[in-house]
Amino acid sequence: MLRRRFLRGAAASGALYLGTSHGLGSVGAAQNARTRIRLGYLGNVCEAATYAAPVSQIFHDHGLDARLAPFRSEHALLTALSSGTIDAASMLLGSLLRPLAEGLNVRVVAGLHAGCIRVVSPNPMDLSRLEDLRGKLIATDRIGGASMNLLSALLGAQGIDPRRAVAWRAYGLSNLATALEAKEVACVAAADPLGYFLLKSNFAEPYIDTSHRGFTCGEDFEHGHHCFLALHGALVEEHPSTAAAVTRAFLAQSEAIPMHVGPEAFRDARGGYADGDVTQTIGMLSSYLWNPSTEYVAEEIELSARDFQNVGLLSAHTDPHGLATQTFANVLHV
Repeated sequence: MLRRRFLRGAAASGALYLGTSHGLGSVGAAQNARTRIRLGYLGNVCEAATYAAPVSQIFHDHGLDARLAPFRSEHALLTALSSGTIDAASMLLGSLLRPLAEGLNVRVVAGLHAGCIRVVSPNPMDLSRLEDLRGKLIATDRIGGASMNLLSALLGAQGIDPRRAVAWRAYGLSNLATALEAKEVACVAAADPLGYFLLKSNFAEPYIDTSHRGFTCGEDFEHGHHCFLALHGALVEEHPSTAAAVTRAFLAQSEAIPMHVGPEAFRDARGGYADGDVTQTIGMLSSYLWNPSTEYVAEEIELSARDFQNVGLLSAHTDPHGLATQTFANVLHV
């Protein structure tokens, strides 16, 4: 119920992140002339650019007629993206790396934003160093998920084995709140809405600032991403002009989001989404670093792959540089 409520709010705001001065796209012959693209989504708030696409003047101006397809799991979405059932999706790099290394027919073309994964703690003052997590129980939203992978990589960078030195347990919202109040859990690695809800409900406080670093643990990488735009491989190889148009539209749509986050974004919401939790959705979207770019994406893939490989999340036989070279597609040629 909570997830559906956040999705409705996100879709409502997304519908007007195109900017009120542009209005909705035209219909009829002009729409028929646009290239139809199929966008997959999981229902996360941070997929706001995807929700906006069908009615976005930005997508229309790039000659695109976007249709949305919901998925219940990352695996199902990635399978559809690799097979070409859908053309594009906004995905967490922490969920993409292993499938990419295993030969997924997907290309990463742009970074969209950071901040939708959080590491929080009920008692951050008791954990002055990551070393203090040794022997502790860490909560996460999904075992083997992107949030757990990110914190595992951070621990590994400090010489802490995330498989043996700490314990992990997946929680839902209700039992996690109970565990935090009972001080059973040292910290939580979770994607939104769970991470944001814990902060705003005063169940936890920020512990590690992941809002600017993305998935790479490199201290020199200050403006990384959590979510990236991924395209079906054949779209990139066989229809490069469409791949470029999709990429440009997502970049422009993501740039528009922080300029239009506010209650006014809900006034003309369509599709029955207006009953979502406006305050929570606006708070989450406002807290993210929207820094859409095609720059340094290959470097982010390579550095993150090295960090993941260091803690056993990728095979020791994986070549991080080769993986980045093979999976990043510079569709804009800049």
